This record gives sequence, structure tokens and C-alpha cells, in this order.
Amino acid sequence: TPSAVNKIKQLLRDKPDYIGLKVGVRTRGCNGLTYTLDYTKEKAQADEEVIQDGVRVFIEKKAQLTLLGTEMDYVEDKLSNEFVFNNPNIKGTCGCGESFNI
Repeated sequence: TPSAVNKIKQLLRDKPDYIGLKVGVRTRGCNGLTYTLDYTKEKAQADEEVIQDGVRVFIEKKAQLTLLGTEMDYVEDKLSNEFVFNNPNIKGTCGCGESFNI
């Protein structure tokens, strides 16, 4: 979303060594999987690259099917500021929202 693009641009502005963000998933929480976000200096051979309004996001190979069709947003409210993933593949989430399953 435009909000996510703007936030990523802001985060990378002071990090000239990094070319974008890498998105992945890992096992965690009570429901199985959670998202990971890291700065990256290079594109791995198996990464899927998404370019949106000049922002480069790389999706790790093992996360590509899990994230298929997912929209990344950045939401600010009174309690938190965070990236949110609107993933149509999710079948369930844990009560605290930390993890999900597909």
C-alpha cells in the first residue's frame, strides 16, 4: 500500500548500504508461522523481487507460496505503529495475533 511504501522509504533513507526489505516467515508462536522483516544489502538468487513506487521488497523463497496474494500495509494508531500483512491464504490466527497457519 502507499502507506507501506512511504514507511519503507523512510526506514531506508538513513541506511544507504541497504537496497530494500526482505520478507520471510518462520516458525513461532502458538499457531505456527510469523512474518519476518529484515534490511537487505543484496537480492538472493531465489528471492522474488517486488518493486512498488521505487521501493524494493524481496520475498524469501520459502515464504513465496505462503505470501502469494498478500498485501503489505503500514498502520499507525494510538496504541501501535506496525506493518500489517493482509494474507488471503491464512486459515487461522492465534488469540494474540502473533502467529498464523495456512
